[in-house]
Amino acid sequence: MGLAGQNQVRHMYVGTADVADFAALKAGSANSLVILGANGAAVAAGEDFKLFQKDALGNIISSDTIKADNVLDVRSVAYTAAVNKLVTISALTVDANSLYTVEILINGHGSLSPEDTYLKQGFYKAVTGDDQEAVVDGLIASLNRNFSREVGATATTNPYFTFAKTGSGASAALTVEGKLYGVGFDGDKRTRIYNDFTVDISADTYPTVTVTNEQFDGVGTGYQVVEMEYFLLGERGDTYREMGYPHNINGPALVSTVGGTYDLIEISYFDEGRDEAKKSKKNLTIAMPTAAVPNANVNSVITDLNTILGAGSVDTIKAA
Repeated sequence: MGLAGQNQVRHMYVGTADVADFAALKAGSANSLVILGANGAAVAAGEDFKLFQKDALGNIISSDTIKADNVLDVRSVAYTAAVNKLVTISALTVDANSLYTVEILINGHGSLSPEDTYLKQGFYKAVTGDDQEAVVDGLIASLNRNFSREVGATATTNPYFTFAKTGSGASAALTVEGKLYGVGFDGDKRTRIYNDFTVDISADTYPTVTVTNEQFDGVGTGYQVVEMEYFLLGERGDTYREMGYPHNINGPALVSTVGGTYDLIEISYFDEGRDEAKKSKKNLTIAMPTAAVPNANVNSVITDLNTILGAGSVDTIKAA
């Protein structure tokens, strides 16, 4: 048919703890979960299985039945912290009466389009008696003034960047650190929040511009899981979540917060109907808070999966 998308064939659970059995699940806290046989019994090698979870209202919900022979791939993904991009402008030469212009080009600003770029600048004109530190101080002051016009900014801070001075005198350098998620994060909106940018400077004598850290979005961050909660919950009525626009019900729906950290399990499998040659591929994502290293709750789920699929099928989340 060609109509299936991630809204129909991908499911996601954000759990707080893995419990032992169905009775423990009913008595447990909200968002506890457990993998059991499709009939609710303990897991067994090669048997069909389901993921069961207790929701915030005390109801027990479940995934569809997953046949062990239909599992294509299972993998565990450990949380990895995000890294902000850091650019350093150093080895400045002071040219009297010269204009120094720092240019920050933000790509895809406020949207998903690479064509939407936003240029912000900082200026300083050197005067007699200035040293490198004076130039850096002047550029930082100008950048802060220009960014103070942004939503959520003040005279010294803004949601996008941190401007700082390292060293002093002739060794002074300017650092521009991008804040990964910018401003206005909303997990229910398909807007660009990642701060993708480049930094350059215009001066009579070109200094050294060094990218100290490349940006890394991280794995299993709270921001990502909040987004995944909304956009990957497609199997159980959530396909209608945008039908009432502008009166949509906003998430997050489960327990994730942007400040949380999560380890993940990804299960890829397929369903195949009787007398039907077509295979319907599906995915199931399990996210659980990284409360400890190694993560006992995630590893407990992995143990059950290895019982079903065979020893060593899924790697445990190991200590760092």
